[in-house]
Amino acid sequence: MKMVDFDPRFTEVVYFDIECYVPPGSRQQTMRTLICNPADPDHFVLGGVFQRGFPLQRKMEEPWHIWNWSKGGEKDTLLQIYSYLNKSWQMIEGKSSNHPDLILAGIGISKLDVPALYIRSVPHKIDSETALFETYFKTKIVDLSDVGIGLFRNNPTIYPIYPKSANALLSRLKIQSHKTSGKTVWDLYDSQNFDAIRERTACEVEDVVEIASRFAAGGF
Repeated sequence: MKMVDFDPRFTEVVYFDIECYVPPGSRQQTMRTLICNPADPDHFVLGGVFQRGFPLQRKMEEPWHIWNWSKGGEKDTLLQIYSYLNKSWQMIEGKSSNHPDLILAGIGISKLDVPALYIRSVPHKIDSETALFETYFKTKIVDLSDVGIGLFRNNPTIYPIYPKSANALLSRLKIQSHKTSGKTVWDLYDSQNFDAIRERTACEVEDVVEIASRFAAGGF
């Protein structure tokens, strides 16, 4: 089996978290825990925080905020995010198929964030569906909610295997942080407390970086 060559020049991770808005009429609780549905035209991407790093070079860029505070600004938000990730791909140009693809890391990103970016980009014609797929889904998505399942193997309540929440991971790894429900973002948006959304999301990305670092180091 071919082994991945983690050349420091081509081992790049983008840690991130995005926030979506769900209008009041769509917030009723259903049997499903995930209420946001990016295929619903009334749900839209507010923005997010992205942090690019080359871990084997011990290089980490400053967090990058991308936000627009209206549904009409969603297209610009998606264009900026798409540009950021395309630049991330460009930064590892010259890699071979033996080197790792661009890595995306976050909590729940395989279930909502990445699909949402793709789905919301299609009607805005951010690019062709083929090009959007190349950028978003040819990454290697590391969803920490799945990676963390093994940390709870001694707890009988986790059978069958089930993704772990951010707070479960933070508690298990003894990281002094706590994530509030994503639903609070909708109330913050309604009250136009945009700074609180920015701060909350930035803290989530800090947690993602710390959790990923603990996994990589085996420090748990």
